[in-house]
Amino acid sequence: MMESGLLVIGAGPAGCSFAAKAAKGADVTILEEHPEIGRPVQCTGLVAPRVVEMARASESVLCALRGARFHFPAGTTIDFRSADTKALVVERQGFDQRCAEIASDAGAKLLMNSRMTKAAVKPEGVDVRFLREGKLEKCLAAMIIGADGYKSRVSEMAELPQPRERIKGLQVDLEIEDRSDVLDVYVGSKVAPGFFAWRIPCGDFVRVGVGISQGNGPPNQYLQSLLKRLELEDKKVLERVSGVIPIGFPLRTYADRTMLVGDAAGQAKPLSGGGLYTGMTAAMIAAGVALAAMEEGDLTAQRLSEYQRKWKEEIGRELERGYLIRRAYLRLSDQRLEALGRTLDRPEVREVLATGDIDFPSLLAPQIIKAAPKLLRFAPQVLRSMFSHTSMSRS
Repeated sequence: MMESGLLVIGAGPAGCSFAAKAAKGADVTILEEHPEIGRPVQCTGLVAPRVVEMARASESVLCALRGARFHFPAGTTIDFRSADTKALVVERQGFDQRCAEIASDAGAKLLMNSRMTKAAVKPEGVDVRFLREGKLEKCLAAMIIGADGYKSRVSEMAELPQPRERIKGLQVDLEIEDRSDVLDVYVGSKVAPGFFAWRIPCGDFVRVGVGISQGNGPPNQYLQSLLKRLELEDKKVLERVSGVIPIGFPLRTYADRTMLVGDAAGQAKPLSGGGLYTGMTAAMIAAGVALAAMEEGDLTAQRLSEYQRKWKEEIGRELERGYLIRRAYLRLSDQRLEALGRTLDRPEVREVLATGDIDFPSLLAPQIIKAAPKLLRFAPQVLRSMFSHTSMSRS
């Protein structure tokens, strides 16, 4: 039986961020079920510049974006542009491989083609069974870290609660050169019910996708409709990617000898679905807690609860605000969405939007309400609450 101090399930950016920090003070092993890092791709690759800095992955950047256009159901369009780079589009396989390199360089052991099949917490440690290259192997770990995505086996093993929602996503990369620096976002029940659709310029190609909430059927019909609307249905498809985004973090992301990070912990941003910044941030917090707990010899759920308290202090407020806004958004009909677009269609709002941070969008709430007070009629309780909470967080 193999032994490991810390066993990480999943070699995505969250798992590797945990491993890179934890390996400085403990024995760390990562199990990755796929034969190749970064495949299959399940992400738009749109991140804030800070995320590229966190992974030291500048070579993975495809292009920089400085603005966006929002398209509302009946034709209202709001566009804004900043003098500064607001987002970067990264090539996700290269980005993920860079994260894995950092973890490996720090001393973490990476086992590919290794899929966990069973795990049980016992007094002496976590008894893990996994298939490696098709052969059943065993591992006894002091602690297990679930970085294994929305269908987390670690979460299931620990009987932890699940995220509140799941968004189905589907996107295609099309052979069209586009070196512009503005992305397009589309909303409405006919284009992307319960979420939104996107068109992202990536230099040598264009990325078009949709996300839809549960209960609205498969996303393919909405993607095909969008491609037709954009007159792109006949363009060559370079890659087709699907995935699921967990929205609304669960009440608990830890148990005895167990912690969850990234999508396994439902740490994706409710407004955009992005999870790299939040997942990597939480993972590094988890690593610090894990090392301290191991040094103390206390790996109980009570001791590891410090992890949830700390990650919520860092990113929880933004995730909670984002989910409040999302719930209000879901209550808007297409007619109300169009009215919302018209209310926002003013220079003062565009100026505010141009200052935004895609990792902390709710911080704009007070300024947007000040620029367009009529917004309060769309979700008065939510927006007033947002204004109050955001103001307090800045004081």
